[in-house]
Amino acid sequence: MKSKFFILSILLSLVYACTPTQESADVVAPIWSPEVDQPSELAVIMRVINQEGIERKASLENGVLSTANSSLIFDMITAQPTEPHMVGPAFEPHAQGFIYAYSELASATSVSSQIEAHNNLVKSCVACHMNFCQGPISRIEKLYIP
Repeated sequence: MKSKFFILSILLSLVYACTPTQESADVVAPIWSPEVDQPSELAVIMRVINQEGIERKASLENGVLSTANSSLIFDMITAQPTEPHMVGPAFEPHAQGFIYAYSELASATSVSSQIEAHNNLVKSCVACHMNFCQGPISRIEKLYIP
């Protein structure tokens, strides 16, 4: 019984000690968010496109046509990368190839043709990432549909 009272008194002391006083409640500390944790415009676009790819893969594996209508793909060419060296002279042709593959995906009218277009789209992602930012290649390759 004494140990329960002792633990309860310590907990109450901690709660009281952590309760802000009127003086400290009036001071609002600024919220700090480090820049390094913020993804670049290009990274955000690619993450959205990756999520669409995951959803499209699941849909196609269930035999259901998927809708390909992302407007973000056109922003890839002008989006800021995480680091400037991650985009070079070969980036725009890769992005244009991706946009073409995406249009093929959008115009596919059967599940089998959409699977083929989806896999071609994944190939275009891997080809670009072989030149720029190899890190996500293993994640991208998981999008292939056998």
